[in-house]
Order: sequence, then C-alpha cells, then structure tokens
Amino acid sequence: MPLSRRLPFSPHIRPLHAATYLFGVSLFSISFLVFLNATLSFVLTDLLHKRSQLGDIVGTLGFVDELVAIFAAPFWGAVSDGRLGTRGVVVLCYWIVAGSLVLFVNVPTVYPGLLLARMVFSVGAAGVATMVSAILPEMTAVDDTPAPRRIVITPPSESSRAPIVREAGTSPAQSSGKLAGLVGLFTGCGALLALLVFLRLPTRFAQYGPEEAVRRAFYTVAATAAGVGIWCFFGLPGHGKLAGHRSFRRYMYDARVWIWTRIWGGSREALPSLLSSPSSSPSASPTPDSTQAPRSALCRGGLRSLKIAFKASLTDSSLSLSYLAGFVARATSVGISLFIPLFVNAYFIRHGLCPPSAPSSPTPETCKQAYTLAAKLTGATQLTALLLAPVFGFWADHAAASNRRNTPLVVSALLGVVGFTGFGMLMSPEPRENPMVWVYAVLMGAAQIGGIVCSLGLLACAVSSSHSGGEDEGEQQPLLSETGTPKARDRRYAKGGIAGVYSLAGGVGILALTKLGGWGFDSIGSGWPFWLLAGFEGVLVLAGVLEGIFGSGVSGQI
Repeated sequence: MPLSRRLPFSPHIRPLHAATYLFGVSLFSISFLVFLNATLSFVLTDLLHKRSQLGDIVGTLGFVDELVAIFAAPFWGAVSDGRLGTRGVVVLCYWIVAGSLVLFVNVPTVYPGLLLARMVFSVGAAGVATMVSAILPEMTAVDDTPAPRRIVITPPSESSRAPIVREAGTSPAQSSGKLAGLVGLFTGCGALLALLVFLRLPTRFAQYGPEEAVRRAFYTVAATAAGVGIWCFFGLPGHGKLAGHRSFRRYMYDARVWIWTRIWGGSREALPSLLSSPSSSPSASPTPDSTQAPRSALCRGGLRSLKIAFKASLTDSSLSLSYLAGFVARATSVGISLFIPLFVNAYFIRHGLCPPSAPSSPTPETCKQAYTLAAKLTGATQLTALLLAPVFGFWADHAAASNRRNTPLVVSALLGVVGFTGFGMLMSPEPRENPMVWVYAVLMGAAQIGGIVCSLGLLACAVSSSHSGGEDEGEQQPLLSETGTPKARDRRYAKGGIAGVYSLAGGVGILALTKLGGWGFDSIGSGWPFWLLAGFEGVLVLAGVLEGIFGSGVSGQI
C-alpha cells in the first residue's frame, strides 16, 4: 500500500524521504538547541569557571543568537531555492551545528570565544529550522512532471475525471495540515530527546571529571549532528524536479546538446531523437516549451526568491496570516519557557520562600521548590502541546476543505488569550493555593502548538495552492494556456524564500517579546509578559476572522 494511503505525503514521495524528513529533520531540528540551552550553564561554570553575572551572559548570548537567526533564516531560505537545494542546506547546516558544538567546549573565554561559537551555532540552527517549513510543501505537493500534461484531446464526458498525479483526489491543502501536525509532534519529541537523553550525557561521563564530562557530552552530540547530516544527504530528495532543480538526466541532456551544437556544429532545431529532453515523453521530440520551465526554475533563488516571498504576502492574505501566526507562535514558545520560571522565581523571592542567599535565578540547590514548580508548569504546557499536535493537524486539514479554514487557528489563539491573561493575573502560581494554574498551563500549551501547526499548514497551502491551481485549470483550459504556468509556479520555486520570511517573522516575535516582556516584568509587574502574549493572540484572532471573511478572494494569487 503506498505511503500516501497511511500518512499525509504525496504519492510520489518515497518512504525513505518521508522517514528522513520526520526523523532526521523535524526531530533533530530543535533537539540540539534545547541541549545547548540546557547545558550552557555547565559550560560557564565547569569549563570557564564563571561564578557571577551568569544571567547577563546567558541573556546576551540568547539575544545575539536570535539576532543572527533573523538574518540567517531568510538567507538559507533563498539559498535553498538555488542550486544547493533544500537537501544541501540541511546537510550543510547540520555540519555547521556539529562544528559549533565542538567549538563551544574549546574556547578559553566568553567574549569573544563563546559569543562567536553561539553565532556559528545560530547560523546552522536557523538553516535547519527554516528547512523544516521549506521541505513541507515538497512532501505534500503534486508531482508536476509533464507526463500528465501530454497532448491529448479529452472528450467532454471525461473532463470531470481527477488528475492522475494524486490518488483519491487528495489536494495539497488537505494533507499539509496533517503533516504539519506530525511535524509538531516530532519536534516535541525532539525536545524530549534532548532532555531525556542528551542532557544526561554529562552524568554518564562523570568518572572523567566535570570538565571532561561536559566536553565528552558535547562531542557526542556533535557527532550525532554530523551523523544526522550524512543521513539527510542520502535520505532527502536531491536536485529533482520536485525541488525545482536540475536532475542528473537534465545535466546529461545539456552535456549532449553542448557536444552536438558546439563540437559537431549541429543546430538545436535539428536535434536527433537521441537527444530528446528528459522532461518529454520518449516518443515526443523536445520543444522550447518542454525545456523552458526547468531552465526558468534555475533563475529562482537569491534575492528574487525573497522578493517573491514578500510580494506574495501583499496579495495573498492567507500567506500574510501564516507570517503573523509564525510571529505569535514563536513568541509564545519562547515566552512559556522563559517567563514561567521567571514568574515562579519572582513569587518565591517576593514571599521569602527562597533562602536569603539565593541568586536572582535560583538553581535546584538554592531554591528547590521554585525550580520544581517551574519545571512542572512548563512540563504541563509542553506535554499538552505534544499531545495536541496531531489533533490540530487533522482539524486544520478538515477545516481547509471548507470555508472555515482559519477556525483551528482562531480557536487556538482564543485559548491563548484566556490562558495567558489568566496566568498573568494569578496572585500565586502554587497549585495548592490556586488549582486554576493547571488549567491556564494547558490552555497556553494548546495555544502554542495550535499556532505552530496551523501557521505551518497555512504556509504549505499558500505555496502549493498556486501550483496545484494551475494544474486544475489546465484540465479545463486550451493547450495554449500552458504558457502561463511558469508564472503560476513562481511561488513553488520560491518556497525556501517564503520559509525564510516565515522564520524571520518568528525571530522578530521572539525579539519583541524578550525586550518588551523583560522591560515590563521589571517596570510594570510579573504578569506583564503574559498580558503581552495575550495581546499578540488577540491580534491573531482578529486577523484570522477578517482573513476568513474578506481574504478568500485574493488567496493563491501572486
């Protein structure tokens, strides 16, 4: 039974490609970042022997990391639309991550050594994260091989037949939501992998001493990153026509044409049948139309890819909504992991529940109760997100087939408004004093994963719909209408740039939350960051409703 019957992949996607995308790209895209954030304090204390200003150092490194990612994400997205392709970017970025992890435990100073290592890591991690959303449309897209467009005259009685490229009439919009849900599920599993496996590595090497234990742990994780990169090199589709790049047959065809025209002095019009284009059927001779689309695909990438990504958001309200949802989703993810522990910490210090000598950011030894409660609350939000990822994915797919395509996103944002507002108004985060804290934690987790899954689904639909729409049109249009297909495929070939802009929006959301939220936490109150997130979610609710009412007419246009 084909893989597409069981999982939301396009029928032409091989099982190896699907498994590599889920287990190699989605699973590990976040695990190395979680490992680094969780072990950074060990690097500072055990290797560099820092005992003061730990919070300032960690905050500075985190800010620089996100600042670099803002510029690196669009760059990698544009590069993936060029000759390197999505597979090349994934492999290169995993190797960059591996090299940066080795560099982390071999620098003698924080500035500039550790800062440089964090910047290198951010470049690689941003590329992998961007490719998660860039590859997703490839996995659900219809196969745009010219074979289904063979020159035949279809009788009127057969005009209603479904195209043969997809089975059971499944459209990209009906599978991207399910796949986005699976991506969210595997991303959550990747975070658990980092916490349950990678984070315990220093204790496995404890017999070598604290310094050597940290080094060996980083070397092990770096070797894992390099191994995943090699796996992705063999497991992801290469420069095939699915990614808009030249295949091996295309290069061989161009080489034969060059020999025929430059060495033998032949003309392109007199090409023998031996040199027929690989994109045409065996019985058909090459025509300018059959070779023009692949050649035009090579002109994509770079600044043109980013230009298409920004231009498309001005005319496609669905794509604009996915950018906004990415902004809110990334801010929500970081806000939960950053400000819940800070909220709990501030409460315990304010009420004298921590030892007087506890620093502003308590460790398990100085304020074990605050550390345990913060871990439980953040764990509840992440567990909720992990369990609801497939639910939002399947719901988004069903909603995409109707006029209520934004309903899952709007509902998740509404849950976020309630959850963040309620949590920010709590007088005490302790469950024995206010059991509603668990309810708010669950609502915040649902809002987090709902925004991630639905924004990825909208992004994939916006990329695929412009292409698949051209094919559906071609079933009813005269043959001469094919001249417009390269224009319709622009967004498909700019999927990397679109994914880069999506990641750029998420990075801006993180910077906005960390700066405004941190300022408000000190100046206004400990609940301010959560009220700010509730405001973000409220704007997303309004945008989702307005796009659902007025935006259907422009969706899918460039």
